[in-house]
Amino acid sequence: MSNTTTHTDLATEQVRAWELRPTDTLVDPDTGVAFPITTVTVDEPGRAGRKVHIAALVLGGRTLPLNQFVTIAKRDNTPTAAAADVEASAAKDQHTLSETACDLIVIEHRLRDVRRWTPETARAHLDAALSSVAMALDALHAEYAHRTTEQEQS
Repeated sequence: MSNTTTHTDLATEQVRAWELRPTDTLVDPDTGVAFPITTVTVDEPGRAGRKVHIAALVLGGRTLPLNQFVTIAKRDNTPTAAAADVEASAAKDQHTLSETACDLIVIEHRLRDVRRWTPETARAHLDAALSSVAMALDALHAEYAHRTTEQEQS
């Protein structure tokens, strides 16, 4: 465990597993022990039960559900990278938006399929789920439009 550092006053935050980056440090919220991540990969869009695969020298390989919350050391919000790195990161974020939209569309189609053979009394719950998916797609579209406008202005 030579790569393990114990922090008593470590500022932390929680992120979804799919937001992890190889530069993040996983933190055990109970012990405060931090583990640097060496790799992060996410299963391809549209794959049922997509997972996030991470590796840390201390933890070894781990597979996490896509939306699982994990505790990490607080990220430095001040960009210190070169302009090309910042631009590449923004492009990666847009790709992530596309992946999320793809996943939501797959979910929407599956919900519609399930709704066809669901008893009338249970359809209200599926309709609510479909409405939530539609709102999420609208929010993704708005975020994409916002990012595109910001990029055009820069």
